[in-house]
Amino acid sequence: MSFRGATADAEESSSFYLMITGQVESGDFYGADNLYCKYSFSYGHDWTVVTGLDGVTAGLSQIAKKGSAGMDNTFGGSVVWNFPIDVAFKSTNAFGWPRVSFTVYGIDALGRDKTYGYGSMLVPTQPGHYVKEIEMYAPMPSSWYQRILNSITGTYPEFFDTKFVAQGSNREVTRVESTGSVRVQVQIATKDMQKFGYVPASSGENPLNFSTHTMNAGAMGSGGNLASSTRTMDTDLFIS
Repeated sequence: MSFRGATADAEESSSFYLMITGQVESGDFYGADNLYCKYSFSYGHDWTVVTGLDGVTAGLSQIAKKGSAGMDNTFGGSVVWNFPIDVAFKSTNAFGWPRVSFTVYGIDALGRDKTYGYGSMLVPTQPGHYVKEIEMYAPMPSSWYQRILNSITGTYPEFFDTKFVAQGSNREVTRVESTGSVRVQVQIATKDMQKFGYVPASSGENPLNFSTHTMNAGAMGSGGNLASSTRTMDTDLFIS
């Protein structure tokens, strides 16, 4: 084996990979119309973006309206975006597992932008196809007087950073109200996870886990047997 080939193999085996594809399908905000959605990924310092749509981990959809009566019956009156998600990460540490933040904006009766809701989703840790319903919420005005004043002036309460909902700190005194939901479909695939001691929680072979390395992390015991120290992929491990 050449030195260049050995170096490439070492680089390839030094990380595990997480591939995420799918779409932000639709949103339902109690009859609201003319909505558009923004998504963005938050992840730990050990994570690196390998590839994505235009090399970025965020996207802003088109403005969508509810369809005809027939389409309303099909989608339950939701606004349909079908906005694609396509990104791949690599890392050596599961801490800081990626989380997706969603923000839905709209245009009110006077043509002003309004934030309808925020929400977030932890990227599933197991390979497979997932359909998620993300509950959305927005900051509440401090009083009814403030609510009326916001409607007149168009200055609605909002978070300074849309990724604020993806973190657990500094949210103790935040008062929010439910505003709707967003439907997301994602396909998750992993590579080389088992080399780092992470195995699927469910038994059986998963067709989307295409890792070619199945050796458990551990040290060789007596008689040449591998002393297993595999870890189960659990979502609690990655919530910071």
